[in-house]
Amino acid sequence: MNSAIPRKPTRLRVYWCVWMVLVAAAFVLRFTCFAGASEQRLFGLATAYGLGTWLPLMALNYIEGHRLNSHLKSHHRQQWDKINYIPLFGCVGHNGFRMVRWLYSKEDFGDPKVTELKTDYRYFMVFLLTVFFSFIIIMPVLLGL
Repeated sequence: MNSAIPRKPTRLRVYWCVWMVLVAAAFVLRFTCFAGASEQRLFGLATAYGLGTWLPLMALNYIEGHRLNSHLKSHHRQQWDKINYIPLFGCVGHNGFRMVRWLYSKEDFGDPKVTELKTDYRYFMVFLLTVFFSFIIIMPVLLGL
């Protein structure tokens, strides 16, 4: 097997499958139990879908980002300081703008674990953006517009 082909982590496959089940369940509910429902009930369904999707996604984003950030902090402290530097504040936390730019660079500090974590987080970002932009299609359907 060619090691140059990036693999999707199984954890991310689970995220995709759970999200697709949530979308399917929301559509099934919309066109069965909520067929002909009032605007308030449809709004409740859309709100439940939105909260049921975004709250777990925010938690997963924290977890996935923390995996990468903690490995960098413990094994590559100097590079972590460089990536997380915030002008006028120093290294006080997480600088998302520099992190995204670094994620798509070739810089891996010679550590295969960093390469793996970067790849995993990039795939997670694709998942996150897919869920975000799917709201443009899913919400009007759930609201009955």
